Amino acid sequence: MRLFKPRGTERRDWLRRNKLTIIIAVAFIVMAAFNVEQGRVINAQRTLIQLLSGDSSELAMRRVQDLRRHR
Repeated sequence: MRLFKPRGTERRDWLRRNKLTIIIAVAFIVMAAFNVEQGRVINAQRTLIQLLSGDSSELAMRRVQDLRRHR
């Protein structure tokens, strides 16, 4: 049995014992980042759909007005 460990082995031992915990923590952080980004994309799409809906309504109104003028 050794009385002392070579320098740096405590850190390696700690990493070996906590490898799964570290992997899970990193995966959780990555998934949280993806979740935040997905929320931003959904909000951007919602805004775009609202703008396109307004443009579509305006275009339909102009077409109706043009049809009324040409009658």
